[in-house]
Amino acid sequence: MSDPSETFFTSVGCMDGRVHDPVAIFGKEKFGAQHPDTITEAGLVGLLARLQMPEHSDGGQAKGDNPELLESIKKKLLISIEKHHSKGVIVHGHEDCAGNPVDGVKHKEDILKSAEIVRSLIPEGAEVIPVFVVKNNGAWTAEPL
Repeated sequence: MSDPSETFFTSVGCMDGRVHDPVAIFGKEKFGAQHPDTITEAGLVGLLARLQMPEHSDGGQAKGDNPELLESIKKKLLISIEKHHSKGVIVHGHEDCAGNPVDGVKHKEDILKSAEIVRSLIPEGAEVIPVFVVKNNGAWTAEPL
């Protein structure tokens, strides 16, 4: 269990280590939090964006055409939100992604769709921010969409 004085936000996105620092910097500044809880998978926003989701969530078990993936992400999100009192969620993708090798426009669409899916898995009112991480002059930077 976390110390009550510690603050968290939740990062949902690609496992690529190049993007974790820029996402952490962005989240710490955006939410005034100390620590990111990270939920990762190679090309995660691509995986989420391609799921066939039901029209309405019943608040119970996650549904869709990959219920195991959705349930795993939902469980981790709820631990972060309910146990670590996460101040918000960042859903991110990035340039040069090996797990979701699509052009930038499609990748941003995947991020936005994934952010909507994440919103459907968590309690209403939690802030979800979609972010695209780009390389500018040799440095990776998180840019909100």
